[in-house]
Amino acid sequence: MAKGKIRTVLGDIDAKDLGFTMAHEHILTKPYGGGEKDNKDHILDDFPKAIQMLEEFKEIGGGAIIEATPESWGRDTPGMYLASKETGVNVVACTGYMNQDSGMTEKEDHLTIDDIADRMYNDVTKGMDGTSIKAGWVKCGASYNHITPNEEKVMRAGARVATETGACMHSHTTSGTMGIEILEILEEENFDLSRMILAHIDRFPDLWYHRKLLEKGANLIYDGPGKAKYYPDQLRVDLLKQLVEDGYEDQIMLSNDMGRRSHHKVYGYGPGFNWIKERFLPRLLDEGLSQEVLDKFMIHNPARVYQMKK
Repeated sequence: MAKGKIRTVLGDIDAKDLGFTMAHEHILTKPYGGGEKDNKDHILDDFPKAIQMLEEFKEIGGGAIIEATPESWGRDTPGMYLASKETGVNVVACTGYMNQDSGMTEKEDHLTIDDIADRMYNDVTKGMDGTSIKAGWVKCGASYNHITPNEEKVMRAGARVATETGACMHSHTTSGTMGIEILEILEEENFDLSRMILAHIDRFPDLWYHRKLLEKGANLIYDGPGKAKYYPDQLRVDLLKQLVEDGYEDQIMLSNDMGRRSHHKVYGYGPGFNWIKERFLPRLLDEGLSQEVLDKFMIHNPARVYQMKK
């Protein structure tokens, strides 16, 4: 069990108190910028519904939400603080960016690596959006099958800030691509890849690829279970079973990445925050994984990876 501190929106807590954790989620978002992402389905701005989703999560034993909404995707810092305080669910916020098509504008073209790093450092050590509420991790991201110059600047800035502050890094991947290339950039920055997380990686369900990422020491989040339009869950189950057999159970986390209204039961859709615990974990037990392994995915691995190292 991790013994360090995790930086939540309510302050630092002992890692052992993080609890059952959804490792990449969204409770409040209001994206800006153009492109396909600029539509109502991506706007989660109903505060009472945010409270409801966290209360329902807590009722089934939920302990923490790793909130993956950066400023450029409409981060609601006061809203996260109030939602966590009212429900008692730990919320860990991020600094950084998602990817080029998700909130970056011409402004980022003119920012240097140092400019981006200064903003990230302030968010982690002083507070986000003019508050004293601090970010607990650093976010970066890549586009589909390529990395833009702005995305690379964010990766390099993030690696430097994460190293300096002791925070972990966590990357968006578009359809699961560019994981190896992201890690290669971070290696150039001498970043400790055991502090790196790659999300949405199950959108590219390739066993060889996942093994290569894990061999480098990175952590993976499978956050697509239940989203049948992408792939049947049997693919994810088979990959998870093989990776556990390969000895990588300490580097894997599960979540649902519910950044749309159409992902949330409180907005009238689904699957909702409770689906992983109520549906997917029982299936993994039926498929032969142990409760000990599932506890690593949902409790122990997030508690270790998200803790501050300084």
